[in-house]
Amino acid sequence: MAEYREIQGAAVQSLASSTGTIEGQIWYDNVNSLFKLQQFVTIGTFATVASLSNTHVSSGASGTSSSSALVFGTAAGGPPSLLCESFDGTSWTATNNMTQDGDYSNGFGTQTSAVAAGDGGPVGANSNTLFDGTCWSNANPTSTYSYARAGLGTGTSLGALYGGTPTGGSNARVEDWDGTCWTAGTAQGSGSSNQAAAGVVPNAALTFGGDSPVTGVTQLWNGSAWSTKNAMNTGRAAFGSGISTSALAAGGGPGTPAVVETWDGTCWSTNPASLNTARYAIPATMADATNLSTLVSGGGPGNTNVEEWTGPNQVVTKTLTTS
Repeated sequence: MAEYREIQGAAVQSLASSTGTIEGQIWYDNVNSLFKLQQFVTIGTFATVASLSNTHVSSGASGTSSSSALVFGTAAGGPPSLLCESFDGTSWTATNNMTQDGDYSNGFGTQTSAVAAGDGGPVGANSNTLFDGTCWSNANPTSTYSYARAGLGTGTSLGALYGGTPTGGSNARVEDWDGTCWTAGTAQGSGSSNQAAAGVVPNAALTFGGDSPVTGVTQLWNGSAWSTKNAMNTGRAAFGSGISTSALAAGGGPGTPAVVETWDGTCWSTNPASLNTARYAIPATMADATNLSTLVSGGGPGNTNVEEWTGPNQVVTKTLTTS
């Protein structure tokens, strides 16, 4: 059997680095005292990272990477629904509480510039609060009373909400946020509560799934009109992340709390690796601009587990162990 020196042309090196430079490279990270491997992964995988401090179910989340995330609210009801915590890539830290209950709130934005719109009522489902990295403040409410929507946006200055559970009206409704006010947008072709979403507003939004009714319908917004695309393999209310041409659907229900599918811009494919911890009602959406890395945080029933998604067809660094 060929030795490592023969394959790579060099012995295992001792480097003051946690990241390699060559696919297949093995080295000793002498800063962290760990052996590392630079590996090419062909399928998307999940790895468990630091757990949340509190339960977050059917609530909101925001962020632009797996090391810069914010999770807020919960459908548990009562004071716990105000809780908010942020992730720095290593651990979760409690931040100032929300100013309005965040059960079934719809989150989008970044870790330091986030929007939480709507809650589960019985009143206040058109509430709207903004996070500046330190504190939450009340802002102009949504124009319609609805919750359990999908949200997309890059910060507090631009965003949109899709679908939801309305008090009257349609669950295909869309609302646009300009940083100050909400206005009615172009309705979807069909609607559902607890849809998932991926993309970048205002010109490239992808919505998929839902649980009222249970559906796998996928719809694309191109900036001027909605079109129906190939449906998910398993209809459900899943966690969603990514962009309109490369999206992730993970977990959800009914009966599919660990199933993972990926979207390539045309079709959905079932990912060979599922979630390590099955869950539903996962806080959504934590936006990820590439779909190469994102977090699946919390969810039901009473889950504090967090997993980091590493997308397929990329080179990643692994720590070698004896297991």
